[in-house]
Amino acid sequence: MHSKNSLFSGFFVFLSCGIIYTQVTARLPALKAQTGITDSDVGIALMLLGVGSLTGFLTISKVLKKLQVKTVLSVSLCSFLLICLLMSLVHSREILFALFALWGYACAYLDVCMNTHAIFLEQKRQKPCLSSMHACYSAGCLLGSGIGSIFAFADLSLLINFSIVGIILLGVFSYLRRFLLSDPVKAEPSPQKESAEQTTKTSKLPIFIVFCGLMGMFSYCAEGSVAEWGSIVLHQAKGADEGLAALAYGTFALFMAISRFAGDHFRARFGDSKMILFGGTLALIGISIVIASPSPYLCLLGYVFMGIGLSPVFPIAISNAGRSKDVSPKTASAIVSFVGYSGLLVIPPLLGFLAEHVGLENALFLPFGAIILVICGSLAFRKRRIKSIS
Repeated sequence: MHSKNSLFSGFFVFLSCGIIYTQVTARLPALKAQTGITDSDVGIALMLLGVGSLTGFLTISKVLKKLQVKTVLSVSLCSFLLICLLMSLVHSREILFALFALWGYACAYLDVCMNTHAIFLEQKRQKPCLSSMHACYSAGCLLGSGIGSIFAFADLSLLINFSIVGIILLGVFSYLRRFLLSDPVKAEPSPQKESAEQTTKTSKLPIFIVFCGLMGMFSYCAEGSVAEWGSIVLHQAKGADEGLAALAYGTFALFMAISRFAGDHFRARFGDSKMILFGGTLALIGISIVIASPSPYLCLLGYVFMGIGLSPVFPIAISNAGRSKDVSPKTASAIVSFVGYSGLLVIPPLLGFLAEHVGLENALFLPFGAIILVICGSLAFRKRRIKSIS
């Protein structure tokens, strides 16, 4: 029973993260009007969000060496929610920038901790669950967007919106927090083994951990091409009206969420390598349709294929990294997240640069190549199985 409660608490953390994040993104027009910032200022705020996240990924490993994952997870989730609430009160451009940087920092801590906790759950239950966890995040994003839209249509203030959502989420989490897993207790290594491990850790990062991070980065490269450029591709290159073009990322995210809920079942049945190989192939077909087809409706079908195909990549990558014997799950999660999310910061601006010089459709060959690398990387996950911590 306690194991099921721990699983449910993990699901709720991922769901909450998605809801909180999209409260701000869905109400950006209201936040923009409240603070009087320009479109350029919004870009700066989002850039500072990314800088704060990368800074958090670089520092969290040291924090987790001293504190339990569930402790840092609880503090970071509450901080993530509190900063969101503070945004509803701010009227200063400079303070808003500072809050976005802090929000990114808290987001990085929350991301690493909830993924590490999910790795603990997989190892304890001997069953995959990371795909379902990430599905809950996607579902939270969709739910959060809907909640934000309801408050916006009702013309209610940001303070009322964020306060109501925050009180509900905090109330539920205050009950579920007790079921979060503690860090697994490992047997004390011999002095010789401890010395050898310390030498390995200080000399270089394990290649497989970095590889898992790169797999995440390649996947996020393709995802970023839809999130940041999907609607522009449909409107500018395929001739869709703005209403139809706006469905690009929503369609992608919806089918990614649905696929991730089923991902753990298929992962246990077919294995990680086949999941990534099949998913990568389907995503490659999808982006090929987007590049080649003049029809915006067929392009939406292509985004459906991309959402389904890319859905298992990052959960499988971070799950395998967390089972590595070379580093702890905490460190593995931080490294994979740092390398993976770097792609979301670098690739979308790079696509804009390429689109300026070679055309928008030709620029999509960059994520096309990233998906090919995902397919090739699937071979590295053969014969890898979930193992418990002894």
